[in-house]
Amino acid sequence: MHTLAIYGREARAQILSTARTPQFVIPSVILPLFFYGVMGLGLSKGREEVAHFMLANYVIFAAIAPAMFGFGAAVAAEREAKLIELKQIAPLPAGGYLAGRLAAALALIALSVLLLGGLAWFGGVRMDSWRWGATLGLGLASTVPFAMIGLNIGLRMGSQGATAVANLVFLAFSLFGGLWIPLSAMPGWFGDIAKLTPSYYLGQLSQMLSGTQPMANVEHHVSILVAMTLAAVIGAWIGWRRRAA
Repeated sequence: MHTLAIYGREARAQILSTARTPQFVIPSVILPLFFYGVMGLGLSKGREEVAHFMLANYVIFAAIAPAMFGFGAAVAAEREAKLIELKQIAPLPAGGYLAGRLAAALALIALSVLLLGGLAWFGGVRMDSWRWGATLGLGLASTVPFAMIGLNIGLRMGSQGATAVANLVFLAFSLFGGLWIPLSAMPGWFGDIAKLTPSYYLGQLSQMLSGTQPMANVEHHVSILVAMTLAAVIGAWIGWRRRAA
C-alpha cells in the first residue's frame, strides 16, 4: 500500500477514535465557546473592540487543551496500555501514529476555531477577509507547538501524572500567556513569566494579525516560537526513540 494511503488511513482512524470520545471532544469545543461568549461577548457589553481583542486570544486558547490532552494524557494512557508498542511493530511508517494523532488534534481544533469565528461574527466582530483567515489560521497552526510540548509529557509520565501536568500546563499557558486576562491588568511579574510561554507569543501575533495592535517585533516573536517548537520536537524525538529502543 502506498505510504500516503497508510498515513491517510491512520489519520482517519485517529480522527474517528477521537470523535467517539465525547467526554474529550465536547469540553474541547464547548469550553472556548463558553468562555468567549461570556468574557468576549457578554462582558464586552456590545463593544466590538473588546470582542475583537478577545477573539484573537481565544483562537489560541482553543488549541491548548486538545493538544495538551490529546498528546499528553492520551499518549501516556496508550503507552501504558502498550498500544504504542503495538503500533511500532505494525507495518506502519515511522511517525504514522504521531501524524495520525496530529491530524485528529487539527480536526478538532479546526472545528473549535471555526465555531469561535462564527460566534464572533454574529457577536458583531468585523475584519477584512484576510485578517479572518490569518487569525483563524494562526489558531490552527498553534496546534503544533502545543502538541509537541504535550507529547514530551505523554512520553515521559504515566497516565495519571501526565493528566495532572497537562492540566497544570494548560492553566499556566492560558493565564500567564495573557489569553484570559490582559497582561496589562496583571502584576509586572506576570509579564516576565509570560515570555517563557509559547501562548504569549502566539497571542501577540494573533493580536497583530487581527488588527487590534500594530505589527511590531514580528521576527522576534516568530524566532522564539520556532526555537521553542524545535526544542519540543527534539525532546519528543529523544523520548520516542527511547521508547522504541
